[in-house]
Amino acid sequence: MRPSVIVVSIGMLAACGGLAYVHASRDEPEATASATATQPPPTEQAIDPAPARDAATEPNVADAGVDISPSTDVADAIAAPSADTVEKWIKDTQDSDPKTRATAIANLASAPTAQALPGLREVVDTGEPEVDRHIALRSLHALALRDGDENGQVRDVMRRAIYHGDNDGVSQTAQSLLDDVEAALAEQ
Repeated sequence: MRPSVIVVSIGMLAACGGLAYVHASRDEPEATASATATQPPPTEQAIDPAPARDAATEPNVADAGVDISPSTDVADAIAAPSADTVEKWIKDTQDSDPKTRATAIANLASAPTAQALPGLREVVDTGEPEVDRHIALRSLHALALRDGDENGQVRDVMRRAIYHGDNDGVSQTAQSLLDDVEAALAEQ
C-alpha cells in the first residue's frame, strides 16, 4: 500500500475520532453549567447563608394574612424580635458551630440597632475573619440602611474594621459597605 494512502487513512480516523469526542461531550457542559448556575459557589454559601427561621421566635406571616411580594420589605412585614431573642442571637455569635454563628450574626440585622450593635461590634473585632466578620459587616450595613446612623456608631465600627483590622478581605468589604452606607445616608 502506498504511504500517502496510509497517512490519509490515519488522518481520516483521527478526524472521525475527534468529531465523535466533540459530539459525545457536547451536551455535558450544558448540563454542568445549568447545575452550577442554580447553586451558588461554596464560598458564597459560607459568606451569605440563608438564615434559619425559628418558628418559636418569628411570627408566621402567612397566618397573619400579610402579602409579601418582592416589592414588600420583609423587615416591615415581620415584627421586631423580642429582647430575649436578640440576647440569644448575641450569645449564639460566639457558638462553636459555624452555621449557628452565621445564622445568629445574619439575624442580628433584623434586631434594633441599639441591641444588635454591641454583639456585631464584638464579631467584627474578634470573629472568624473569613466568614463571621463579613456577615457582621453586612448586618451592620443592613442596620444602617434600615434605621439610619444618626450618631455614627455603625459607621465607626465599619471604620475600625478598615483601619484596625488584621485581614485585607474584611477591610475591603468594610470599605465597600461603608461607602454604600454613606452614599445612602447622604441621599436621605
